Amino acid sequence: MVDTSTGAEFVHPKPCAPKSNSHAKFTPAPVSRSGSPPKAPKQPPRALLEPQTPQEVKVLEQDAEVIVKAMINAAKADGQIDKTEIEKIVGKLEKDGLTREEKEFFTSEANKPMDINTVVSSAGREPEMAAQIYAASLLAIEVDTRAEQQYMEQLGKGLGLHPQVTAHIERTLGV
Repeated sequence: MVDTSTGAEFVHPKPCAPKSNSHAKFTPAPVSRSGSPPKAPKQPPRALLEPQTPQEVKVLEQDAEVIVKAMINAAKADGQIDKTEIEKIVGKLEKDGLTREEKEFFTSEANKPMDINTVVSSAGREPEMAAQIYAASLLAIEVDTRAEQQYMEQLGKGLGLHPQVTAHIERTLGV
């Protein structure tokens, strides 16, 4: 299959059912057959565009929920969400005007088991969303344990991000 936005060819993996087990294996997202890094998108990510219709607003809200879930899941990578990680995530959300309902959503998600499969599948095979998920996950944690390093490596591979893309994101974010 060819991604019409980038011209890259992708091999689709067999779907796998999400598991709540933190040691569960996952099926990576599509990767380029050539092994080369993906081309730059032809238009900016949806999050940078002003929504014009109620449907576009809904899509942006869904994307935001995916990003928040990814950040929470990353914070669980070392087996626990510590106070610093919670403050880091909530602080980023409060900048955007976190409501009581959103805080309850965060708490509910934080109490669920880590689930990398759901995070990976939530990218919907969209390279831009995959990059946003990876960047948000990286911003949510200090990658200072082997478990967190492994999580980020698995996440990048699962999202189908080329190592050059993950390295660029890490450099851009100063990690």
